[in-house]
Amino acid sequence: MVSRQSRSVPFERIQDVGLEQKLLPRLLGLAAVKIETGGGKGEDAELSYLKLADAEALRDLIRDRKQGVISETDTAAKAAVEDEAPPLFAMDTRRLIIAGLFNFSLVVIGLTFAFLTQIQDFLPFDLYDTEFWMGVAGRVHIEEIRTIGLAAQIMAALGGVLILIAVGILSGIIRTVLRDYGFRLSRVPAGFRRQRGLLTLTDVVLPRHRVQAALILSGPVRRRFGWRELKFQSLAQDSKAGSDHSVAPLAHAAELEPILTEAGLENAADAARFHRAKLGPFLLNWSILALLIGGGATALLFIAPLAAPVAYAIAGWFLLLAWLRWRYHRHALVGGQLYVQTGWWRQRLTLLPMVKTQSIDLVRSPADRLFGTAGLVFGVAGGSASFPLHLRALPLADAAALRETIMAAVTRVDFSEVNEA
Repeated sequence: MVSRQSRSVPFERIQDVGLEQKLLPRLLGLAAVKIETGGGKGEDAELSYLKLADAEALRDLIRDRKQGVISETDTAAKAAVEDEAPPLFAMDTRRLIIAGLFNFSLVVIGLTFAFLTQIQDFLPFDLYDTEFWMGVAGRVHIEEIRTIGLAAQIMAALGGVLILIAVGILSGIIRTVLRDYGFRLSRVPAGFRRQRGLLTLTDVVLPRHRVQAALILSGPVRRRFGWRELKFQSLAQDSKAGSDHSVAPLAHAAELEPILTEAGLENAADAARFHRAKLGPFLLNWSILALLIGGGATALLFIAPLAAPVAYAIAGWFLLLAWLRWRYHRHALVGGQLYVQTGWWRQRLTLLPMVKTQSIDLVRSPADRLFGTAGLVFGVAGGSASFPLHLRALPLADAAALRETIMAAVTRVDFSEVNEA
């Protein structure tokens, strides 16, 4: 009423349309329609709020127009058919809880610890006054508390740590349930339809042709139990944070295959012949840091002998981290797809079709010049926290050859499209 805004979105620019129902609108049978053009800033237009049936009808109308199907199709009947179709992937309550266990939140632990250290300023008594608590309990004498030995104090400290860990696990489960409750991924004519959410229900359709790459995420613990997460890198954003589209938050390898097949991708990583980077550039910077710490540790031998072993352990840990980063950094080129594996704790396997590559930069750091290596930075349309994709410490000739191979494939596709036009 006071401030008005009018926005025009050309129909041919519309890339995505989805529904979102927060708690209160959901109770009232309302929904928000969010329209995206792939401009990189989340939704470009939002209609809030419409009746749920009207919102679904508008979404279906835009889908039909984008597919060139302009008819008086019964949108309610079509939605019912989509809802009844077997999903490509779904999550039950048990899997939601397991997924929450892997979403352990260190941030919540830090906030809890900070809260406990600052709460004293807001209390009318001393939170850490033993005599006060003994007086409240009225059952244990102060002298008995003072006779508690070191072992009991250590047990109390461990109990506090366990409480913080329990808080982190519980918060991970709660966040996962709120976000992914009722998770359902199904194949629709327009692409992939994903429905999820407990308090805020989202219904998003990701067009198949807009999938640029696939990300298979795992870790040592998650992989030990056979679990993985699948995300799609798309021209659209999954949220205002610009994250990738999670299409299978917690799944076994066999459950990912139908989803990848529908997206026109193939996971041949197990049979691929991976190539590793050179070790030298990975170790150089960390080796310098380890030498500095080791030199300081040697000086501590004469000042604080007990601290020296700790410093030596830290220096060794840095070298181990550098080696692990090299050990899990590798790539392969199979059947028109580039496979890039990175990370030792947060393991990430990227499946990038060569034809989706927009640009490749060959970069050489001082360490690369010293060891005769180079890095490749891949530009992919859409962009997210997962890109640009970076291959490090390749032999210079191999890096140049890989870049030429991929760009040649991209050029052939571009020229064929021009000829067809």
